[in-house]
Amino acid sequence: MFKRDELLAFLKDGTPMQGIPAGFWMHFPAAAQRGGAAIDAHVRYYDQTGVPLVKIMNEHPYRFPERIEVPEDWRKIRPQALEDTDYPAFLDEIRMLRARMGENALILATIHGVLVSACHATDGMGKFPDLNNTVTRHLKENPEATATGLSIIAETLKRLSVACIEAGADGIYYAALGAEEERFSEALYTTYVRPLEIELLGSLIDRGVVFLHICKDHPRLPMFQEYPCHVVNWAEHSSRYTLEDGAALFPRQRILGGFDNKGGLLFDGDAEQIKRHISGVIERIGRERTIIGADCTLPGTTDTARIRSIVELCARL
Repeated sequence: MFKRDELLAFLKDGTPMQGIPAGFWMHFPAAAQRGGAAIDAHVRYYDQTGVPLVKIMNEHPYRFPERIEVPEDWRKIRPQALEDTDYPAFLDEIRMLRARMGENALILATIHGVLVSACHATDGMGKFPDLNNTVTRHLKENPEATATGLSIIAETLKRLSVACIEAGADGIYYAALGAEEERFSEALYTTYVRPLEIELLGSLIDRGVVFLHICKDHPRLPMFQEYPCHVVNWAEHSSRYTLEDGAALFPRQRILGGFDNKGGLLFDGDAEQIKRHISGVIERIGRERTIIGADCTLPGTTDTARIRSIVELCARL
């Protein structure tokens, strides 16, 4: 449907192509989140949907041996070799997926952002929405000490991202969390988190394609304008920023979105409604910048036949 080289040229440079690419990803059940079972689930999903952008989920959380109880403990964190983390298993999954999907597939490796990786290492996966999680609380109480640890995490994520590309990914899908309006003051985030992520993504922009996913509801989208990336995606339907707003804030990037991943047309719209909606998205963003997708990852119960129908419709437009 779409050739990998054509997609890369479109994503990086906006080179025109026939059809509109789509990017939809899905959460898989616990039994299919790691190893060969995860790759089987990914291949089955992409075979069923025909989605041209292949994103591999990352179920390998950041870990470090240091115990974090008070903000000053973040100063104890030391750099880790990747082989001393859980990430080699993720790199093996990327190699397996590349072998299964073939050379024409465009594969993106999911990289969890600096703050959520810190949360994974202290409180565990799924705990970041709690506004009182350890890293959120400590960054407010003692930002200088906490940021010392965050800088070590950012360096590890940079090395992981490079390793993902070397393992066969065409680029990364970076999930940035922490810029929700209700979490930090804008000054706190822009002083202690944004510089780390700008440097991280800037080191990757020439190595592969960079998708910036601004995760969670109510993000302060303007704070990401300086982030080096090729594609931007955010929760439009739970944000004050429309697709037009995002297109204006990120004038050189492609925009991924259009559908709410929590409900609405994607799940219950008929063919004509969906076609009109997609046409409207293209008009709002501009054909040369549109990637049809959702605000975030789809639930595992999503009908893959519906996704395929949208993918095929976009390819014909």
